[in-house]
Amino acid sequence: MITSFRILFTINVAHGYYSDNCRDFDFIVPADTGGKLRNGKLLAKVRDGMLYVLYEADDAGAALIKMTGASLRFGLKLRNPLFGNITDFSVPTPLYRNSLTAGSLAPAMEVAMTGRLFSHAVTKSDRPVTVTVNAPTGQPLQAESITADNDRSTVSFDLTGQTPGLYMVTEQYPYGLETVPYYFDAELLQDGIFGMVEIRIDSGFYNLPPSFTINFNAKQETIKYYLVASNHTASEFNHLAVVDNGFSEEGRSRINFTRIPSSSFTSDEIPSGMIAKTGDRVVLFKSQTVVARHEKARKKIQLSRNGDVLIKHLPQPGADKTSGDMIIHISRP
Repeated sequence: MITSFRILFTINVAHGYYSDNCRDFDFIVPADTGGKLRNGKLLAKVRDGMLYVLYEADDAGAALIKMTGASLRFGLKLRNPLFGNITDFSVPTPLYRNSLTAGSLAPAMEVAMTGRLFSHAVTKSDRPVTVTVNAPTGQPLQAESITADNDRSTVSFDLTGQTPGLYMVTEQYPYGLETVPYYFDAELLQDGIFGMVEIRIDSGFYNLPPSFTINFNAKQETIKYYLVASNHTASEFNHLAVVDNGFSEEGRSRINFTRIPSSSFTSDEIPSGMIAKTGDRVVLFKSQTVVARHEKARKKIQLSRNGDVLIKHLPQPGADKTSGDMIIHISRP
């Protein structure tokens, strides 16, 4: 018999900053998932930033072992230290899981990564409250009651001997319930992972393998061109302009800029004295809307004077820039 493998599912990371796949992450396989892969005759391989999970099939293409109902866990390890400069993300430590329709991902859940021992900060000062840590199955594991007489602001829990996964800490008050999600994995906590992915294998995966996509939005910001002009007369300086002449050619929305004299700079702007020397003139051209970052700079955002193009393609903030502030020096003989 010839050994063959077929795709069970894939996980791709898409990012608005990149034209192609986002390759900013590694997929880390924890020990328990590694065991499931071996026992289920599965392989996990990363190619061009995409995770492929494959199953071993017989000559007819059927899986040698079906792992229906099993959950595979993967840690997302961030490789790009500049990721925060290009990304707009609101969930600091996300957990991605497939939804009730098993072939798609549910919205990311914010979790707190934890090891075997952790301290939970009670979210409210009201008393009494019963604080309970619940296993991934929903089973209560440990509960602590806090009253006005034994008041404290934290509760400690020990998950030694428990399986890795999503644990819910509930706070039961007389008037309602508060829930805080924790993700227990001592192994991946040491790896300093960015987030977690859990995929529950559905029977339909073997016939129609799903392609899961984790989406990140590019950072949006105001672009600010600070023009520092040396040896310019007032007339020459006043005729400087920043114009987007490439929007039609590239099929995108036009970026309009507002001219702001240095005398009108606010506390949000760089003081002109920090970027210019005595005798220089400074003006700011500020985009009227926020602009999403992209690895390929937009073409023909131009600096001109009296209609003559001085700079055909103005620079734009890349991954190494923390803000949209760009300082341009120009000089006449």
